[in-house]
Amino acid sequence: MSDVQLGGDEAHTKRGIRPLRVVLLTILVLVLIAAGVVFFYYQKYQSAISGSPSGTPITLTVANGDSYANLGNQLVAKGITPSTTYFLLYLKLNPPPVLLPGLYSMHTNESLKDVFATLKKGPNEFKVTVIPGMTLAQIATVVGKVPGHSSPKFLAALKAGGYSSPFITSSTPSLEGLLAPQTYFVLPDESDRAVIQEMISQTTSNAQSVGLAPSTTFSGLNAYQILTIASLIQREALLYSDYPKVARVIYNRLSVPMNLQFDSTVLYGLGLTSGSPTLNQLKISTPYNTYLNAGLPPTPISAPSPEAIKAALNPASGPWLYFVTIQSNGLEAFSTTYAEQLANEQLAAERGL
Repeated sequence: MSDVQLGGDEAHTKRGIRPLRVVLLTILVLVLIAAGVVFFYYQKYQSAISGSPSGTPITLTVANGDSYANLGNQLVAKGITPSTTYFLLYLKLNPPPVLLPGLYSMHTNESLKDVFATLKKGPNEFKVTVIPGMTLAQIATVVGKVPGHSSPKFLAALKAGGYSSPFITSSTPSLEGLLAPQTYFVLPDESDRAVIQEMISQTTSNAQSVGLAPSTTFSGLNAYQILTIASLIQREALLYSDYPKVARVIYNRLSVPMNLQFDSTVLYGLGLTSGSPTLNQLKISTPYNTYLNAGLPPTPISAPSPEAIKAALNPASGPWLYFVTIQSNGLEAFSTTYAEQLANEQLAAERGL
């Protein structure tokens, strides 16, 4: 029996089905691969823009004229977002707010939605610089300039007590001298207590960095009295090079004994922070008038720098009992006798100091 042969058209049709199936299968595979790639990068994009609630606080600085390209680089560098690519993509998909210069508090791994929400509201973090030699009242004035804060409320929080510091005891009369000079970043909704505690903790860190511990004693004085001496040094000397010499004058006068007779303490007792006391003011009795009272004032009179604390622990060697500013840059002349002091004061007067 002879084989039955398919007609030409039917054979051609069956032979064409296989290549078509291959093509369709290839297209399907490519579509699935493309879909997988798209899904993979979509997931990565979603992960990148979603962030994490457990990030650490970061301060972002937006300068005048900053572009979003520069901002993206800063966001990646600070660990706020993982990729500039995803940031720029998010930027195209979501109309960005106008960039206002200032400081912004954010977190590492923060969602881009939250980043943009923060940028839209404007700067939410503010610099507070406590300069060495500032008093509590002066610090309160600086903090009071931050939105959401006020000087009276800050002063009230200072008096409320309950702060943690190894230098604070039940007999510590005030926090004067215990708020460290430094630049801090303060949020409008941050409590005054939190700000104060941060400043107090920084003082502890500063003191320890130069060898002052709560148990330290030096020349018969305790750690709190050493901080008091450091605050006097801070207000009486301008140049670091003079700090150890001023410290020596203080210790020498205390050991003679001889009243300190510091204008800075008299002014502090009168609520003043600059100028020179008048003859009448020198006669006003306050606990801080070291012309009338022997020994150290009852508290520090300013925020001492680490350098001043270090000088209080490491006074220079010398017999000096007096000093006066003799140069416009703040250089002091030190002397042992009152006659030498009068001569130096005359020199200072001739120089208009």
